[in-house]
Amino acid sequence: MVCRRSVSTTLLLCLIPCALAVQVTDVRIVGIAEPDASHNAESSVSLLRSKSANGGQMSEERLAFLLRKAPDEIRTALEPFGYYDAQVDAKVQRDGDKANVEFTVNVGAPVRVTSRNVAMHGAANADATVMRAVERFAPAIGEVLDHRRYEASKQDVERQLSAHGYFDAKATAHRVEVTRASHAAAVDVVWDSGARYRFGDARYAPNQFKPGLLAPLQRWQAGQPYRDDRLLEMQQALADLGYFGSVQIAPDIEQRHDGQVPITVTTTPAKRNVYSAGLSYGTDSGIGVTLGYTRRWLNRGGHTFDAQLEWAQNRKSLAARYRIPALDGYGGWYALSSNLKDEQTDAGHTRLAELIGSRSGRIHRWTLTAAFHVQRERYQDALYPGFDRFATLVFPSFSAQTTRSDDKLYPTRGWSLAMDASGGSTAIGSDVDFAQLHARASWVRSLGASNRLLLRGEIGRVFTGNFNALPPSLRYYAGGDASVRGYSYQEVGPRLNGQNVGAPNLVTASVEFEHRFTPTWGAAVFADDGDAFVNAPRSHLGVGIGLRWRSPVGPVRIDVAHGFQSASPVHLSIGIGSEL
Repeated sequence: MVCRRSVSTTLLLCLIPCALAVQVTDVRIVGIAEPDASHNAESSVSLLRSKSANGGQMSEERLAFLLRKAPDEIRTALEPFGYYDAQVDAKVQRDGDKANVEFTVNVGAPVRVTSRNVAMHGAANADATVMRAVERFAPAIGEVLDHRRYEASKQDVERQLSAHGYFDAKATAHRVEVTRASHAAAVDVVWDSGARYRFGDARYAPNQFKPGLLAPLQRWQAGQPYRDDRLLEMQQALADLGYFGSVQIAPDIEQRHDGQVPITVTTTPAKRNVYSAGLSYGTDSGIGVTLGYTRRWLNRGGHTFDAQLEWAQNRKSLAARYRIPALDGYGGWYALSSNLKDEQTDAGHTRLAELIGSRSGRIHRWTLTAAFHVQRERYQDALYPGFDRFATLVFPSFSAQTTRSDDKLYPTRGWSLAMDASGGSTAIGSDVDFAQLHARASWVRSLGASNRLLLRGEIGRVFTGNFNALPPSLRYYAGGDASVRGYSYQEVGPRLNGQNVGAPNLVTASVEFEHRFTPTWGAAVFADDGDAFVNAPRSHLGVGIGLRWRSPVGPVRIDVAHGFQSASPVHLSIGIGSEL
C-alpha cells in the first residue's frame, strides 16, 4: 500500500513543531534598585505571566510578540514611582530550543515636583484637623513625583473631610502635568468642602434589650458638629459589653437634610450561652482541668453572669460573678464577685473565701476599678508550725491600668502600666491595719524588622505595724512565670523552718531579646532578677532561652530558665498572651 499526503497536510505537520518551538527557562529584570518598583515591573511584564501560566512553553512568534511588548510594559510600570524616561534593553540567550531573557533597565532621572497648588475651599478651610492633612500633602516641591504618596495624600484629605462631616465635599481640580523633557511635574489639587453637617437623630435597630438601654452610651448629642471618632467610641463601648457578635454605627448619608445627618445603630446578638472546658498546664499550678460558663445577658436590662472552675494539682478555685452594665459616660460594670481558692505553694497551704463588690469604668485610655473586699483566709504559718491560722480582712481597693501599643497581640512598639492600692483597718472589721501599693510596667520596642527588646519591672510595698498578722494573700513573694523565671512559683522570699513566709517588699526586673526567624516562629534570650525582702533586696538572678510562636489564638512562649539560687537547676515556663 502506498501512503499519499497532500501538500497542505505535509506543510501543516511541519508547522506543528514550530508552534511549540521555544522553552523560556528564565526571565530577569535588572537595574531597578527600588524593591517596590522592581516588583511592579515584574508583575506587569506579560512574558513573565505567560511563562508562569504555560511553564515557559511558547512559539517563536509568541516570544517575539512578548519581547516587543515588554519595554513599554516596564516603562509604564515605573511611571507611578516617578520614572518617566526609562530605557530598556532586551537580551535573549539561546541554547537549542531553550531561551533565557534578561531586561536591563536604566531608570533615568526621576520626575520632580516643580510647582504645586493644594488648596481647600469652603467651611473646612477653618477646620484644623482637615487643614493639617492638606498641609502634609505629598510630594512636596523638589520631591520625586511618587504617585503612591500622591494618592495616599488625596485619600488622607478626603478621609478627614468625611470623618468631620463634610459629606458634600468634592475635588474641583485634581491634575498632575508631567513634562518629560525637563523631568518636571505640576500638581494641582483643590477641594470644595461645602458645609459641615451636624449629628441628627440616632436610630437604633431592634435588639434584645429594652428600648433606650443603649442610648446612654452615645458619645454625641443631636446638633453637635459631626465627628467620626464619636461613632467609633460608641462602637467600641458596645463591643466591650460582649452582648453582640457585630456592631455597626454609621451616618445615613442618603438621608441627610437641613445640615444634619441621622446615625443608624445596628447590632447582631452574640451567642447567649458560652460553655468552655479544657485541659490546663501551668508551671505554677500544675496539670489540671478548667470549666467555664457565661450567660452573656440574663434579662432585657443587660445583666450578665459567668463562672469558672479550675481543678489543678497545686491550685483549685471556683469564681462566680454577677454584673450590671454601668451605662454612662465611663462605661464599665457594677459587679458582685465571689471567689473560693485552695492553693499549695512553696509558701504553704492557703484556703481563701472572698466577696467583692466593684465598679469599673474608663477615663480616656485608662481602665479604673474601685472595689470593696470581704475576705476570710485559712493558712499555715511557719511561725506556728502544725497550726492553722485564720484572718478576716475588710478593705477597699483601687486599680488603674492602661496599655498603649501598635498591635494588641504582637506589639512592636508599646508600653503598659498597672497600679493597685488597698488598705484595711480594724475600725471597719479587719483583723489587722495595713496599706498596700503595687505597680507593674512593661515596655517593648522593635530593633529592625525581626527583633524586639522587652523590659519589665514590678515593685510593691505593704505598710503595717503587725506583719506577722497578715495572711499570705497580702504578703509578697517572687518567682514563677510572671515574676522571676528560673525559680518555682513563690520560691523567692524570706524563709523560716524551710518555708517561705513572704515579705513586706517586692522588686523584680526582666530584660528579653527576641529574634524572629519566620513570620510565626522565633527565639528569645532573657535575664530576670528580683527579691521579696524585709530590709534590703538580694539578687536572685535567672537566665534562660525560649521559643516563640505567633499562634492563631495569640503569642505562645515556652522558656527554659536556670535560677542561680534555685533549689532546682532548670525550670520550664509556659505563657500565652501579649507581653503587654
